[in-house]
Amino acid sequence: MNKKVWGLILALCLIVPVSLSAEVLDFSIGATAQYKMTADNVSGSSTDDLINPENYRFGAEARVKFLLIEAADTALIGPTANGVEVSNLMTAGLSLDLMNLVRLGVGLGPEFTMFIDDSGNVTADEAGLEPFDFADVFMKSNCTYKVNADILLGGLTLSANYTVPSVGFNIDNIVENGFDVNDLAPQDFENGRFGISVLISLI
Repeated sequence: MNKKVWGLILALCLIVPVSLSAEVLDFSIGATAQYKMTADNVSGSSTDDLINPENYRFGAEARVKFLLIEAADTALIGPTANGVEVSNLMTAGLSLDLMNLVRLGVGLGPEFTMFIDDSGNVTADEAGLEPFDFADVFMKSNCTYKVNADILLGGLTLSANYTVPSVGFNIDNIVENGFDVNDLAPQDFENGRFGISVLISLI
């Protein structure tokens, strides 16, 4: 038999029993925070940087998991020099429970950002030069990868995550240039951001 077929059978033999020990359906919501500096700058962060709330974005996260499929929505808000930055990341992907103790997941989806200055003006860039048009921003929203590593404590989930933008996978690029698999590649793993979440399961 083909080695690839044997590999697939082996993977199913490992995944299916582990997955059966997990709940079929799970819906959870909670609070989340993300360190604004990218991973390549974290090592240079001082203690003051790490405890400074202005270096974080805070918000809420909601997840729905059915067997191995998981969808999530993460909304974050953080300060800028002239106001606040608001972002939203919607992902869909795979999530695997390991003996109902640990959950590993990876998802991909569009992330859009808007900026609100102190006068209440909403723009698509921090400089305030580009007006915010939701349809246009959504079309150009770059898809971002999100990797989760969770600790399951009954109905409570402690989650660490890492997000990395893709090279250029978005609806606008597909419409203008067609589908290019190279756009799906992560931009740079060192250009990602760390985050944490505390979620409560409602189902």
